[in-house]
This record gives sequence, C-alpha cells and structure tokens, in this order.
Amino acid sequence: MRWRPTFMAEVFESLLRLGLKACPLCGSAESLSMSPFPAILVDGEFPDDIDAPSELEGGDLTFAVRIECTTCGHLMLFNAQRYRTGDARIIENGITEEEGRPLGRPVRNLPGLR
Repeated sequence: MRWRPTFMAEVFESLLRLGLKACPLCGSAESLSMSPFPAILVDGEFPDDIDAPSELEGGDLTFAVRIECTTCGHLMLFNAQRYRTGDARIIENGITEEEGRPLGRPVRNLPGLR
C-alpha cells in the first residue's frame, strides 16, 4: 500500500503554499523527503491479550504523510485526510519492482524547497 503519485504531488504543492520550504529544525532547504508509504497512527487501546483479534476498543486510525529531513532526522507527520478531496483515491495497492524500496526510508526528495 502506498500513496498515489498524484496525491503526493498535491500534498507537496499544498505544503509549499503553507510555507514548508526548509526543515523547521535545522533550516536545510534541500534535505526534505516524502515517503511514498502511509504512516499509520493508532489512537486507542490495544487488547490485553496479544493473540486476541486485532480490534481497537473505541480507537481510531490516522493515515499520515511522512516528511523527514535527511540532514537532522526531524520527522513531520501530516494527516492525509486534510489533503483528500471528495472520494478521490489517495492510496494504491502494490508497487512495481522498480519502485520498491525498504520501508521507513524517505525516497521522494521534495525539489524546489530553496
């Protein structure tokens, strides 16, 4: 599961308009990158029994866009729901071998953040 490229471009443009032109921590303007994979945040209680079905008691899942500074490691998460328009699909299943990268590694540099 990964972000659709069109969704990533829309989020990128929106973050630029909001002023994210450099890392807010170290000021590096060329080291921000966006992961093509959603970061999934769980807001709720996990069952006491690890072997129990994976149901969240009164919880919520948030799909977040992950931006990381490769210079200082500053990590930013943005709620993907805020960038979604209508019923537009923002996630696609599967990736090609050429697009495959290890999870957790930022792979899309955000060009033009000078």
